[in-house]
Amino acid sequence: MTNIRIIEKVGNNPGKTTIMITGVHGNEKVNVKLFDRIIPELRIDNGRVVFLYANLEAIEQNKRFIDINLNRAFIRELLDDEDNKLLEVQTAREIIPYLDNADYLLDLHSSNSPDSKPFVICEPQSFGLAKSMPCGLITFNWDEFEPGSTEYWMNLQNKVAMEFEGGYLGDSASGLRAEEALMNFLSLTGNINCAIRRVPNKKFLRIVSLYKNKESSFGKSREFADFEKLKEKTLIGTEGNKKVYADKGNILLFVRDREELDQECFLIAEEIDKENLLNIKEQDNLFKGGK
Repeated sequence: MTNIRIIEKVGNNPGKTTIMITGVHGNEKVNVKLFDRIIPELRIDNGRVVFLYANLEAIEQNKRFIDINLNRAFIRELLDDEDNKLLEVQTAREIIPYLDNADYLLDLHSSNSPDSKPFVICEPQSFGLAKSMPCGLITFNWDEFEPGSTEYWMNLQNKVAMEFEGGYLGDSASGLRAEEALMNFLSLTGNINCAIRRVPNKKFLRIVSLYKNKESSFGKSREFADFEKLKEKTLIGTEGNKKVYADKGNILLFVRDREELDQECFLIAEEIDKENLLNIKEQDNLFKGGK
């Protein structure tokens, strides 16, 4: 029994194949509703667009996932294990043929945190297109620390791919941002003929470390805003009797309490200035020069 739903729309002219995904996390319903609303009325001019509802069971149960995080399931070791029957691993196996046959990927997400900010997750070959997403933050180097997403799988093939985090799912602006991201993306891939609104003044953040609790549960010292930049060396939390600090200038993401061992407790990022950003090679010439 399938755990995905596919809707394909084909233009009258040749063009690229783009895959748009929602529902990787089943409790992020705002983008599922966006697909429901926009697909019937959207006309594709060129190429082919595949709209994929992922993890139908998690969507039905309004849960982030059933067995494991689908955003960590696109790992060869998991996929090649024929005895691994976890729902999200089997779902990843269903999705992969569509990723392999696509030229571009946009995976839409939202957050349960009211203070969350919209941002893009991608790698340098996708920077040019990412500059046209409706947010002020582009983050990269996630694959080193949190592999296994749909975007990670596309990056292995050096394709243009990104996850767009639209912000707090309880904020109506999140759905509007997601719709703008979708339309801008399809315009730049050439699948639809429409104007885009570019969002200037992007900040680029590189993920530099991930803290996991290895010996005991982790408890955060206070509430931290996502992308909070520390003004001084700061106690982030405790792992048993061990105090865990981060340095002045560090940018924090997703600080979470964790009871089980070897869990993702928080990430640290650093801002990359324009001079250093120029030294990061943009491998996809098609989108160079985007603003």
